Amino acid sequence: MYTFCVEKTLDAPLEKVWQVVSDFSNLDWFAGAERVEQVGEGVGQVRRIFMPGSEQPVEEKLLALDPERHSLEYQVLEGGVNIMQDYRVVASLEQAGDGTTARWDASFSGVSVESVEPESMSAMMQDMYGGMLDAIAAEAKRR
Repeated sequence: MYTFCVEKTLDAPLEKVWQVVSDFSNLDWFAGAERVEQVGEGVGQVRRIFMPGSEQPVEEKLLALDPERHSLEYQVLEGGVNIMQDYRVVASLEQAGDGTTARWDASFSGVSVESVEPESMSAMMQDMYGGMLDAIAAEAKRR
């Protein structure tokens, strides 16, 4: 199993950050998503994220949503453009003074393309999540 974690303290209030994060299929704030389609409602819903230049979406399924703990869990479904196997993410938020500590813990069992190293996928995803957390903070400040 491969794991990685991205953690940042965001200069935005916890409740505003949670509004952004918990609205699972709304990624209007994320420049990496050209469009998102929502299939279903609540826990169990799938968001189909179409990236610029890609005809196939990344599909992510919401597995758990805990408003009291400000956390959610989702699985990135295999296929399409996702080559990571058994890929799961737990996103959690905590109060940090006037800001919010955001933590994304991810794990996957391997990759489905032999020419791609799992470590390089981890590094790429860490960079992407770091940028996403900055975008989440900016969106939370606008609300």
